[in-house]
Amino acid sequence: RALAMATMANAWSGALASAWCIRVPRRGPMRASRAIRTGSVTFEANRFGSKPIIGTRTRTTAAAAKKKNKEDESESYTFDYDDDTDFDDADESGGWVEDGELSVEELNAINDARADTNADGTYFDSYAHIGIHREMIGDAARTGAYLAAIEAQSDFLKGKVVLDVGCGTGILSMFCARAGARKVYAVDASGITRHAKRLVKENGFGDTIEVIKARMENVTTEDIPEKVDVIVSEWMGYALFFESMLPSVVDARDRFLAPGGLVLPNVADVRVALLSDQSRWDDGLGFWKDVYGFDFSSLQAQTKRDWSTDPPVATVKSECIVSDPAGSLVTSTNCATVPLKQLYRPMSGDVVLEFSQKDSKAVHGMCLWFDVDFYGKATLSTSPFATKTHWYQTVLMFDDCVVMEHGDKIVASIELEPGSDPGAKRQLNVYCNYDVVKAGDLVTIKDRDDREFFAQWTVQ
Repeated sequence: RALAMATMANAWSGALASAWCIRVPRRGPMRASRAIRTGSVTFEANRFGSKPIIGTRTRTTAAAAKKKNKEDESESYTFDYDDDTDFDDADESGGWVEDGELSVEELNAINDARADTNADGTYFDSYAHIGIHREMIGDAARTGAYLAAIEAQSDFLKGKVVLDVGCGTGILSMFCARAGARKVYAVDASGITRHAKRLVKENGFGDTIEVIKARMENVTTEDIPEKVDVIVSEWMGYALFFESMLPSVVDARDRFLAPGGLVLPNVADVRVALLSDQSRWDDGLGFWKDVYGFDFSSLQAQTKRDWSTDPPVATVKSECIVSDPAGSLVTSTNCATVPLKQLYRPMSGDVVLEFSQKDSKAVHGMCLWFDVDFYGKATLSTSPFATKTHWYQTVLMFDDCVVMEHGDKIVASIELEPGSDPGAKRQLNVYCNYDVVKAGDLVTIKDRDDREFFAQWTVQ
């Protein structure tokens, strides 16, 4: 998706000048990190050409803050972005590496620079670009599902009031107006609203659709002075909850939706299935065994770490799914009733994934996708067996493959946790505790911490 570049100077009051930007929402080739060391602290910065772009995986800890009791000993740090500068990528934790110690003041300055407000600003700015909206509107499965759902509710919509949360170009607002809505409030925090306002007028809905440029949480009854009958929003991210936009929709629901009103979509499910993808495994790991006659196999460990810290979002071939094609339900969210506070807590579910192939195969991980429903009037699936969408599927690779035979099972407890670090609240952490159960053996109920294997991924 759209590349958002943002610069923050003097984050440490004359001591530190650094550049920060946000990851591409849902999609985009922003990778290749390098460590840049000067002074007594190490930072990680991503690279795009010769310009630094955001690294959101860094983390500070309370333990680090407690290490130093002395005050007023902060030093000046200089960053050298010369591509010829030697660097050491030995830091395999994905977080801060300390050659010295950081004061509490320094840690606070870092976290302030990476605050949610700064991350949100660049997040919304990224949606000001036309390209990302061209991709979304051009996704026929996505846009067609919303059109079908809105047209199926045309009798209910006639003469009613609609709130479109994250309206973008206003396409869903125009669907609602064309279906008979009396008034549509179209809210978006990004600069795309300047185009939405023009498009609304050019298509004859200037008197029906009112475009409001604001964060949904900042919209008040002065902006929307009446209750709405329908809330529509395309809020879904990778693995459903990446981007953490659903809380904005639920906040709008709690404050503006009239009793008996509709939330489109009203149900969202996360599903998972076993993945056998030898080609992906070989491309990622086997490639390093012979690189023009050299042995680069020590990089296999880093590839596995990359699979964990930034799992692939890609099209998964349906033949790579080796358990029930319908997937196993991890969690289901009723957008019309879910309490707002619940969305900030981990969501979890237990699944039994039975290997369904006749011949034994190596299972390399799991494939995760989501489905949404619009009161039974329309559905949208991002399954490998459904029409391709711009969400693709989220690939959760294991560190070690598991050879399975017909009837073998992976019994797993899967947890989806919204990001909580400063500037990282739109990330999604996925945790999986699992056992491998042979065919015919009893599947036992266990506490997740008692399961034999553990894996985790960060969707970002």
